[in-house]
Amino acid sequence: MKTTLKVRLIALSAAVVVALGACTTIPSSGPVSEGNGVVATNDPFVPIAEGPRQDAVPLAIVSGFVTASGAGFAGDFTTARKFLTDTAAASWDPTERVVVYDSGALTPVFDEETNTVTYDVPVLAVVDESGRLTEAADGTRETLTFTMVQGDDGQWRISELEDGTLLARAGFERLFKPVNLIFASIDESTQVPESRWLPNNKVATLAARELVEGPSPLLAPAVHTGFPATSALYVDSVVVTDGVAAVQLTTESAGTTAERALAEEQMRLTLESIPGIADVVVTAGGVTLSDETDVRLEPAPLPSTDAAAFVNGTLGVFDGADVWRVADSVGGLPAESTGLAMTFGSPIAAWIVGKTDLVISRALSNTVAPRVLVEEDDEPPTSVMETVILHQGADLVAPTADRHAWIWTTEASGGDGFTAVTAGGESVALAVDWLRGTTVQAIAVSRDGARMAVLSRNSGKQSLEVASIVRGDDGTPLTVGEPQHVGADIGPSIDLAWVDDLSVAVLGEEGGDVPSNLWIADIGGLTSAQKAVTHAVDIAARDLERSLLVVDVDGAVSARSGTEWAKVAQGPIELAYSG
Repeated sequence: MKTTLKVRLIALSAAVVVALGACTTIPSSGPVSEGNGVVATNDPFVPIAEGPRQDAVPLAIVSGFVTASGAGFAGDFTTARKFLTDTAAASWDPTERVVVYDSGALTPVFDEETNTVTYDVPVLAVVDESGRLTEAADGTRETLTFTMVQGDDGQWRISELEDGTLLARAGFERLFKPVNLIFASIDESTQVPESRWLPNNKVATLAARELVEGPSPLLAPAVHTGFPATSALYVDSVVVTDGVAAVQLTTESAGTTAERALAEEQMRLTLESIPGIADVVVTAGGVTLSDETDVRLEPAPLPSTDAAAFVNGTLGVFDGADVWRVADSVGGLPAESTGLAMTFGSPIAAWIVGKTDLVISRALSNTVAPRVLVEEDDEPPTSVMETVILHQGADLVAPTADRHAWIWTTEASGGDGFTAVTAGGESVALAVDWLRGTTVQAIAVSRDGARMAVLSRNSGKQSLEVASIVRGDDGTPLTVGEPQHVGADIGPSIDLAWVDDLSVAVLGEEGGDVPSNLWIADIGGLTSAQKAVTHAVDIAARDLERSLLVVDVDGAVSARSGTEWAKVAQGPIELAYSG
């Protein structure tokens, strides 16, 4: 993002005015009256906007425009346009670009020589006209400029501005709502969400419109949609009546029988996630879009309830309460075993031995070997367990497994791209130019199998990127797309884990005697900074932030307990849920 951009447009969120009704005295005597049992809901957030005042100076005109522009997202921007000349009012598009800032009041400066008003804005994020949010790195700033003109009547107005709006974070989060547009995995079995931020006052209509228009270019190769390229809303309004959303599409929106069924399922899943919508009716050219009922996109699979573990030199599991290990007859871990992962379904453990060998073991299956409870006085194994080598390299990164039964790794140097293998020995190599020149620290495939998260460094700079995975109909990986940078301000880190379909937890490197840093990066959203425990070296997650586990150098396992961490087990040096 450019650090200086002459945008000539700005809209500030208005202050929230809470109107309190006059309070009457609470009676202390008299008869008991029966109420209606209805609790009033909170009214929608509606900022106050006023038109320009007579003889207002340029700074006041711009300030009024800023406030009215922010309020326009709860209305129609009519008031905001009153601060512009007729020509500027006719051409200005306030929704093309929303700049979000996270700071106190902004101070405008008026230059009498050029008749311009400028703002220097600390940028938190930018949202494009389709609701796609891009987080800005700390320190990003933009210079916003308005050109002023004084009319024959002596009144100042804004004559030049570029399209877009600016909102403070607090106003943005009240005026906009994150909505997940639902697309289909390539095999059309699984939901693949994409986050968009849309104005509350038109959220259903805009969500339907953006779903019909399709996924973002970076995600598009990895998903299917049932809406043909010719699709569009027939009526640019989704009407919600008694919880039922009516979506009217043009006749050109109806594809094949299979496409119509998929499109209807996508629309249903997308709109029913919006509060107040319980059912969706979709028509194309006035006719029901699809009568098919056999298309169902399932949520991405959750990891197993047990986490694989390296404990006391053996392979084991943590079931949330106790730590178990494989029987002595299985044997212990090979020397230099690191980077544990576990597959979905029938548990297969995968890890790296000696930095060079990607190996697997089926010993975690109860049908292969029984498990025994880990005791403090357990003797170390006297034999080495059998493993199967699936892939060999020079300096391999810890593996990750996807729902299609592929196990992924890459070289730490990043230059050779990704390698994906199956337990049966099938292997594919996927070249990725954007990894060249980086040092890869960790990788993780999303639960839906459509994205790869990569933690890496380039010239000492920490980076978190997410790229789409393009597959064949049978799930075979074909290519990995271009990356999207997320987690704008994460610091030096060592590990990552998906916590849900669109959020990645990143564990910072050891911080000495202070808790390690922890970041939750939302794909298409903002990043939150938190703290883990001291000397944390490993992170795992099953479902949402509440499931986060961290392991410290002494083998203590801690789980989230509110905003704090509580020790829940002792012994494992690494943990891994499916994925």
